[in-house]
Amino acid sequence: MRRVLPSLAVTLALVMAPLQFAVLALGGIQVTLTCSDGTDIMDTTLVVDAAALTELQSVVEAMTLYPAGLVCRITQQLTGSLGGGFFAPLVAFAQGGNPTWNYAVGGGRAQLVDCFPPAETNFALSARVDPTAAVTEGQGMFNMTVPQCTVNETPFNGSHLGTKVKCLTVTVNTFTGVGRANLIAEVTHATGLFAANGPAVGATIDLQVIDSGVPGGAFDMIGMTAGGESECGGARADKAVDNGNISVHEAP
Repeated sequence: MRRVLPSLAVTLALVMAPLQFAVLALGGIQVTLTCSDGTDIMDTTLVVDAAALTELQSVVEAMTLYPAGLVCRITQQLTGSLGGGFFAPLVAFAQGGNPTWNYAVGGGRAQLVDCFPPAETNFALSARVDPTAAVTEGQGMFNMTVPQCTVNETPFNGSHLGTKVKCLTVTVNTFTGVGRANLIAEVTHATGLFAANGPAVGATIDLQVIDSGVPGGAFDMIGMTAGGESECGGARADKAVDNGNISVHEAP
């Protein structure tokens, strides 16, 4: 028996090893993205692959490097269970077993506000919508902070705009990996140049973000306008994300 048991252990290890690699290849990483702007807190549970997790981590890092009053963190654990038979972990990973969302998250900076001389705007976005629900059930937050900006010869320092997402549409090109998200968000608070020049609290803005599909956020885009009459966002993403990352995901 002393010789049989070690042999059995080795055999099981050899059998399980390919399954473990197969499970990881399916991408069953459960993560919870928790975001707060100091008043609202939003938890979003996702099942992602390693590449998507890396993108989310990059977004959260950009929010820290270029603060805009929205802070997010990621907690993760592997999905699945050893119960339910020999192949149960493989099935559990494949199905996920957790809520799946259409989402757009982003952080970084871009020239979103007309300043003279030109100045960067820090931005942070976390938005989601149930793919089976109406786009007007979108949830989340979009914030902007301009550290320094001069408008009409008036200098402003630390201007901030906070909004609450009211509508979200998401599309991802399965061939190119390019993702687009259109949003409508209602202004909840404004200071500095935003208080002086609008949009006013209660007004809406249209926002569009583009995830280029290139790792690290290269060629990501963002753009915003005053709220219009479109169903869910009429802005065009015409500003390059100079530093940071945007991640857009469409549920399968």
